[in-house]
Amino acid sequence: MKIAVAGEEKRLMEFRSIISAEHELIEAENFNAQFDFATFDLIVDLNADEREEIADSVFTSGKFVLLCAVKKSLVQLTHTKNISSTIAGINALPTFLMRPLQEISYLNDEENLNWKNIFDTLKWKAKLVKDKIGMVTPRILFMIINEACFTLEEGTASKEDIDSGMKMGTAYPIGPLEWADKIGLKNIYETLNAIQTETKDNRYKICPIIKSMFLNKEKFYLG
Repeated sequence: MKIAVAGEEKRLMEFRSIISAEHELIEAENFNAQFDFATFDLIVDLNADEREEIADSVFTSGKFVLLCAVKKSLVQLTHTKNISSTIAGINALPTFLMRPLQEISYLNDEENLNWKNIFDTLKWKAKLVKDKIGMVTPRILFMIINEACFTLEEGTASKEDIDSGMKMGTAYPIGPLEWADKIGLKNIYETLNAIQTETKDNRYKICPIIKSMFLNKEKFYLG
């Protein structure tokens, strides 16, 4: 399979790790209007939901297209486009691609049958989720990270104690604040903000620590 994939280097690196050597990858930071998709079987944009504009040729290529659809839904990404491609959403936020199960969304559930051969060829296990901002895992995990930040802000526990407690008490592979560093506070802030804007649900109200650290480009831990 020949795959055109666009995205920031961190996400490209993770994508490479889940694609076997039998497939040919052509990488780019972004797909411009001149990019020729004619010889490709699959088009992937790992940063689609962050882009101000996605080239129309992605949607009119007639190919299978995977778009990161966490901060925006597929409906939002495609609502002004003429579409002849077969489009699905994927959770391509940092650390999530390397999980053994990929979260996949469709504009309509019938697309599942169209994608089966693609996922079989990639040797991916895919879990269908609704086309909603935040998908499933980011919604749950980011709320946990948000609550951990409120706990830290209140002085109930240190960041080290919060992370150790979650790893020892719930068998998490990594503490929520450690995980936040790996995902990136920018991604957590923007996803929670998009969910709250969409749902008006105060459960997604962002802890001031997350906003402050995001704006100041800080991390919980060095390195």
